[in-house]
Amino acid sequence: MRSAEWLDGLAVGGPARVGAIEFGLPALLYAGAGAPRRPRLVHEPVEHPGYRRLRLETDSGSLSLSWRVSTPEISGGLGTAEKAAERCWVLHHPIDEASWQRLLADRPELLVLGNARALLSRGEQFVLAVGEIRRRLGAAPLLWAPRVALPHRLAALTYLGVDLLDTTEGQWRAAGGERPDATLGSRSSRKGSEGPALPEEAVSEEYATEWTRVLQALRSQHLRELVEVRLGSEPALAELLRYADRELGDLLEERSPVATEALGNYVYREASRRPEVRRFRQRFLERYLPPPSKSILLLVPCSRTKPYRYSRSHRSFSRALEGLAGALRVHVVSVTSPLGLVPRELEDIPPARHYDIPVTGDWDEEERAAVVAALRHLLAKGNYQSVVAHLDPVEYGFLPRELPEAADRMHWTVADYRTTTPVAISSLRAALEAAGAGTPLPSGALSVVREELEALARFQFGPTGAELLFRPPVRLRGRPWFQRLCDPEGTDLASWQERRGLFQLTVAGGVRLQKSGTLQVEAEPDLELRGDLFTPAVRAADRGIRTGDAVLVIQGGRLSAVGEAALPGPLMTELPRGLAVRLRHRAHAAPATPTHPPDDIEMRQQYPESLGPVV
Repeated sequence: MRSAEWLDGLAVGGPARVGAIEFGLPALLYAGAGAPRRPRLVHEPVEHPGYRRLRLETDSGSLSLSWRVSTPEISGGLGTAEKAAERCWVLHHPIDEASWQRLLADRPELLVLGNARALLSRGEQFVLAVGEIRRRLGAAPLLWAPRVALPHRLAALTYLGVDLLDTTEGQWRAAGGERPDATLGSRSSRKGSEGPALPEEAVSEEYATEWTRVLQALRSQHLRELVEVRLGSEPALAELLRYADRELGDLLEERSPVATEALGNYVYREASRRPEVRRFRQRFLERYLPPPSKSILLLVPCSRTKPYRYSRSHRSFSRALEGLAGALRVHVVSVTSPLGLVPRELEDIPPARHYDIPVTGDWDEEERAAVVAALRHLLAKGNYQSVVAHLDPVEYGFLPRELPEAADRMHWTVADYRTTTPVAISSLRAALEAAGAGTPLPSGALSVVREELEALARFQFGPTGAELLFRPPVRLRGRPWFQRLCDPEGTDLASWQERRGLFQLTVAGGVRLQKSGTLQVEAEPDLELRGDLFTPAVRAADRGIRTGDAVLVIQGGRLSAVGEAALPGPLMTELPRGLAVRLRHRAHAAPATPTHPPDDIEMRQQYPESLGPVV
């Protein structure tokens, strides 16, 4: 039995129980004589060769495991799945289909990957084993990989979803003269010879120090960053992460939240393969459509400040549009790594609002490919009559080379790398004035805002969901940093806050979105929704739900509530305990008084035109 309080990668942190023992996950089992901490791993003597007996000790009790050792890596055949205790199994991967069916029938609480050490030596085989376990058995069983953990490997193994690790390997290596080090890896203390054995207490302390870092990174959603930092300690770790990004990409994306305020540092090349980056790029190509009224595409460089529009450079670009007759036609799009392109209306969507990268002006092949693919998508789907590139022609020279079909349409306004000088800003304004000549004006500022918010909704809910939510007539109310979408009677459908970047639904908005058939959580029909929704009451959940998504709670085919997903959809049914949905509004409750008044005066100050009846 386990529940989830923290998610990062495949790691699931929170309280757990196996048999009579309880502990927090992930957990590090301290091995060796006189292990100073709990939980503790004790190797017990065996009566017959070829068997193994272990005991796990926690403050709540102990659990004894006993099994026959299998060696598929030596025999060359399939491995085995053998019961070691009540609902505890030892698996030597790979196993046949009949063994998988026995595991599914028993619904194990603990799986011991008995040949984890042999699998890890081959890298990809370890990743494939973890992937098959999670895809077949889900997230509920605890996974223990014995004798593979060294201090510098703790972050990577935890990120891959190994719930239990132990210090056995470090103790063995220390006895032979190696010094486990979380930063440099496990190294011999003296070159060319074995050094003196490191005291067991010192080894345990090295593990404990790194384990504290791992737990802190997990709880703050920075575990992937710690994994990338540790890649230099052992080449095999870099291989392991590459295999994981390739083979487990769907599972990693499934666990990656769509809403977060954690700042991500994208320092290493491996950062461009993070699941949230891949999802942003994919949704851009599959869901995003430029606002129809935008007829001038303005490409600008990104900035260290997020959102970009608050940076000094982007405020300078905005001054070039002040008083410009065609300013509403201009679509400001930032060119950035690792995301590719970020239109102005998507700047607040994570991870666009919460990332930092080193800036050198050198673009590798993967970064260029992401930008080119996104720009090709914009030019194909947008109504652009002109393209203005306010970019360094040397640094971004790959754009006309790799997009020759668009080279003739691109007007460059920067002669060197400086984009904010008076000369550059004057050139930008002149180019925008020339590009805007003769093109029709949009119907009004509020209609442009509506288009931008609908483009954002497409990115979040998909095309069908956005179409249902914005089905006319609708009304916009609020402030530029807090928008409310209402129906003609003034009932709120959804709200958008700059800080969060994504829409939150009301019950009325949920009723509209229900027809899309997505983002739905089916709860027990007889349950009275008084507080939040927990996993034992979830009967089914859309597998496309991600942590942070706005979701609909359905009971007996009717909408009962709307809220925010606390778990991805698959984990809502795989985990026996834990918070599933934080409820915001319930269908049976009386309509709440809006937190913010219509704010028509402030909207008119921002947008000169009258709000009008509806847009």
